Amino acid sequence: MPTAYSQKRAVKPSESSVTSAEAPSRRTSTDEEIANTKYEHSEVAAAELPALAAKDELRNLGYLAGDQNLLFGNAAATSSLCSSSNASDATSPEMKNVLRLLPPKPYTDLLIQRYLGVINFNYYCLYPPAFSQDYASWWSDRANGKSLTPAFTCLLIRVCACTLQYLDAQIQQKIESELGEPVQSLSENYHHAAKQLSNTIAPGKGSLAQIQQLFLTAVWFKSESLFVESWHTLSSCIHEAQEQGLHKNSPRTGLSEFDIEMRRRLWCLLYVWDWQMSLLLSRPPIINSSYSSFELPNMQLESQATENGPPSPVTHIAVQVELGRIMSKEPATIGCTFNNTQAESFRSDIDEWFASLHPAYQETNPDTQWDSKHLYVPLQRRQLHAIGYMMMLLPFKSYLTRTFNSESTEVDRGRRVTAIDIALHLMEVSRLLFDHIFPLNAKFHLITFLIFDTAAFLCSAMIHDKDRTLPRCDNVIQAIGLACTLMEKLAPITKTAAICYPVLSRLAKSLSKAANRAVSLTRVEGDISKMGVGEFGCSPGLDALSFGDPFSSYSLDPMATELFLPASLGITVPGMETPPVMGVGDFTNLDVGQFDQIWDWQNLDLTLLPTLPT
Repeated sequence: MPTAYSQKRAVKPSESSVTSAEAPSRRTSTDEEIANTKYEHSEVAAAELPALAAKDELRNLGYLAGDQNLLFGNAAATSSLCSSSNASDATSPEMKNVLRLLPPKPYTDLLIQRYLGVINFNYYCLYPPAFSQDYASWWSDRANGKSLTPAFTCLLIRVCACTLQYLDAQIQQKIESELGEPVQSLSENYHHAAKQLSNTIAPGKGSLAQIQQLFLTAVWFKSESLFVESWHTLSSCIHEAQEQGLHKNSPRTGLSEFDIEMRRRLWCLLYVWDWQMSLLLSRPPIINSSYSSFELPNMQLESQATENGPPSPVTHIAVQVELGRIMSKEPATIGCTFNNTQAESFRSDIDEWFASLHPAYQETNPDTQWDSKHLYVPLQRRQLHAIGYMMMLLPFKSYLTRTFNSESTEVDRGRRVTAIDIALHLMEVSRLLFDHIFPLNAKFHLITFLIFDTAAFLCSAMIHDKDRTLPRCDNVIQAIGLACTLMEKLAPITKTAAICYPVLSRLAKSLSKAANRAVSLTRVEGDISKMGVGEFGCSPGLDALSFGDPFSSYSLDPMATELFLPASLGITVPGMETPPVMGVGDFTNLDVGQFDQIWDWQNLDLTLLPTLPT
């Protein structure tokens, strides 16, 4: 493959072809001129290879980190993600393993179409027209015996692995019966094969496809409730993106407008995931915003995204970038307590953020004209509302974990009222998101996290209400009951919900004793979608709510029980032997992906509860 330097030299007129008229004059040149000419050519020949070698050496030492190479010329334009120009000369064992595991093309087509048509809209890390073109080229290259790019091959099997996590019953049955293996096993095999192939790709050598496939690895881990593994993979993905210069404003000369836009989109996506995972795991952000002055995407790739048209499918990522920037202005966001001024300022900023949303994403009177044709619009609308209220509750959460009695100040009581109002609304917004994604997209981690997290804090508020002055207590009880119902539905589908649902159920049952109230809770039966936020104000009396057996309608396939509920959890489930009784305080000590890093149980102070009865 010609280098960028040799390509530039090839276009010089003086070094192209010599006409017959010019030939005699060259032959009559003086010896001195000939000697000078030989010297010039020998200097270029001697300098070219060492210079190119020095380029790589300097880059490895940390120099030439900018987008433009001032010493050695600009890089050539990028090529297709599946171009064989970046492919390995020989098929590696890792590549052979991936090709062996990939199903025949009709099944791969089915998984790819499923991903692009449904799952991709969660984050929109792939631009469907470009990926589809590269996908077709990949199959053509494979059929013709050409070398295949490891990065795009990794991306392809990653897409398949992620799609297998989100199949409806009909497609799942088709895949399992015709391929002869459970979809969970297929997904895990694809994931491990892609990991082995990904390890053969040197940092910075995999183009955007390498960033995309690493991101999908983090998505796969999160869907499997492996949050810590997801965070570490996200770190690798961000470092790969930085190696390729995605964190810089000025793109490398020679990139097309499409490449520039995709780089902006991917970096925004990584930034959003970074600040949200930092909150989830109570860890510092990986990206230092002070050194990342990136630009937002222009979102003009989609032809329908005109001024009077629907929002681009990547709009919801761009606006979450702005939400992350609001968060980054407050140093107390992660792991600290907001003072009153910070809390009000933070809430005001988020109110302004809500007001700035596209008309299709507004909470009050949204423009719904595109909902039926562009199915991502209602999904992303509810997704943004849930994330927005999650952030709005953040500075007020501490008021749900304080003990309130006669010595509590009126200011603190007012903050608690605000916290309760936001938490109840967040529960309703989460229910709307649940209605939209269940059951097909139920592994979308945000919904499980929000329902459990919000309900846990509402339980904490009741436990710490020593003087029995909790505002909207009836509504709080009903919201906790709603959370139990939603978590029960999620438990057979996601590992996180399977672990959290029994804990939440028993926590809810214990509230009558812990809060010293003659109260019992019930799971909310019937059509959940009819339970609007306004109905929280019209909830039945406390005596009308009775909490039954949390497992009365909870059934799991006995063969799959161990997958969803580890024996160490200590919860009775049909098909399992009765384990020892555990208290909620013991929940933090379980080896279930370090949930103590996901939910700060110490701050909730839920260990005040006695060991829960069977």
